[in-house]
Amino acid sequence: MAPRPSPHVYRRLLGYLRPYRLLLAAGVGASVAAAIATSAYAWVVGPLLRALLTHEPVTVAGVSLPGDALLKRLPLLVVAVAIVKATAQFLQGGLMQRLGQRVMADLRGFLYGRLLGQPPAFFERRHSGELLARFTADVPLVEFSVTQALTSYVKDGLQIIALLVTCFLIDKTLFLFTFVVVPVTVLPINRFARSLKKVATRSQERLGSLTALTAEQLQNLPVVQAFRGQPRALEAFEVEADKYLGEMRRSLFLRGAVSPTVELLGIAGVAMAVAWGARAVAADPALAGRLLSFMAAALLLYQPVKSLSGTLSQVLTGMAAAERLFAMADEPSAPDVGDAAGPLSRELRLEGVRATYADGREALRGVDLVVPAGARVALVGPSGAGKTTLFSVLLGFLPTSGGQVLWDGAPLTALQPSSVRGQVAWVPQEPVLFSGTVRHNLRLGRPEATDEELWEALRLAHADDFVRSLPGGLDELVGERGGRLSGGQRQRLVLARAFLCRPSLLLLDEPTSALDAASEAAVGEGLVALMKGRTVLVIAHRLSTVRDADLIAVVEAGRVVEAGTHAELLALRGRYTQLLGEGAVAA
Repeated sequence: MAPRPSPHVYRRLLGYLRPYRLLLAAGVGASVAAAIATSAYAWVVGPLLRALLTHEPVTVAGVSLPGDALLKRLPLLVVAVAIVKATAQFLQGGLMQRLGQRVMADLRGFLYGRLLGQPPAFFERRHSGELLARFTADVPLVEFSVTQALTSYVKDGLQIIALLVTCFLIDKTLFLFTFVVVPVTVLPINRFARSLKKVATRSQERLGSLTALTAEQLQNLPVVQAFRGQPRALEAFEVEADKYLGEMRRSLFLRGAVSPTVELLGIAGVAMAVAWGARAVAADPALAGRLLSFMAAALLLYQPVKSLSGTLSQVLTGMAAAERLFAMADEPSAPDVGDAAGPLSRELRLEGVRATYADGREALRGVDLVVPAGARVALVGPSGAGKTTLFSVLLGFLPTSGGQVLWDGAPLTALQPSSVRGQVAWVPQEPVLFSGTVRHNLRLGRPEATDEELWEALRLAHADDFVRSLPGGLDELVGERGGRLSGGQRQRLVLARAFLCRPSLLLLDEPTSALDAASEAAVGEGLVALMKGRTVLVIAHRLSTVRDADLIAVVEAGRVVEAGTHAELLALRGRYTQLLGEGAVAA
């Protein structure tokens, strides 16, 4: 059974209103003025109609006025009330809309900031399509609840209160007789609310699944087409779409039933008032004016009550979406606290380092390794040995479950993760670029870098010539994931980005292994310049990289089983020699 949104969700959303208390107060003040103006219509309509029909003196607010004088003054009063109401509604709508948009901007920023602070393991447990659905589907639903619904609740709620007070002051007996039906309306509305919350949660979950499936199929479309999987992909899409459609049918039915139910019960109450009032007026004609004012107020209640009942279904859907968003935002993330890490000047030491994934798999089982500052250390071993996991530990993506990593003698856990990353440049095997310009991609780690510094980094990475040849130069768009550039050009931009960060530790995942010979030569020149004078950990798959390393660490089953220079390990005739023979390290 789908969970019901808790009151905590409502309170948490309302908490985003605190910074804008003055704006909220102004909007509520305008709503109060509009509600009073609406009630004023009901006060004057009865006396006005009675004066029009009888031309007899009429008492208004305790003042007895001749019928002819009333006919001259009340129309002017009606126009004045209309002007006040229109002005108040204009101010109320603008102020509350502005308030809602500011709250949603804060909420979006909070949610996105929380996502940016999550480790890679968080995204491994969730499909990217599901997270996309949260922002494309859930956020707009919450936005309606905060903007449109907040406006409706304040405006319509105050109008209902003002009109109910007006009805009570006009005739207490008639008020009690008529609105005894109001508590009865709470029962079906509450029943609808409970059902709608459950259906709304299920429908949003189905939409998330549908979005995740669509994103996965489209991202891997070449593979789907190559294996003639389009019919199966379409069938899976239709199955998920039918499930979503089924939940939406239930949701739309419940939403459609709320407003007519409330309207029917309200009309029943008004009809009872008319029947009772007609008999009362027949017995005492002096009650006619009060009855007309009462009926006018009761009929004016129709629109705000209908509006609120229609808004209710949208609010319940938005609250279910808010609960999903807050559940995502409340995922624990490592705090960015600790001492600031300086440039690596002595050594990076790993002592019995262990690391375990969220599913319980142990990736590192006691790694011992010493990396002297300025040294180039190559990590070799079969796939799944733990080499990339070791990089994740150093970058703070995966916490250690045992042992420790010492940065110049200081435990990595005592250092601020962002400051450590400020001393590290990671160059993955597959270059990662973002849609945008060359300048945007280079400044990822140093947004304050000048154009002169950008060109210097490009020169050191042997990328300045091809960037100058681009029509837009630094302002050239690289396309999604750098798709408008060749593999070698993308990798050289990644190297330039690393140069710009001025790191003291380089983590290289053999960034030339997927390149052709010409591109590899160009990128290799940039790598040589980048590694000069820096501490380097490189996941090596090529003999040339291994042979030039100051130290080679053979990683297997989450441990370092051998360590030494190329010559020393060959002399041992151990696991390193076997890897060379098996082709795990290519020539």
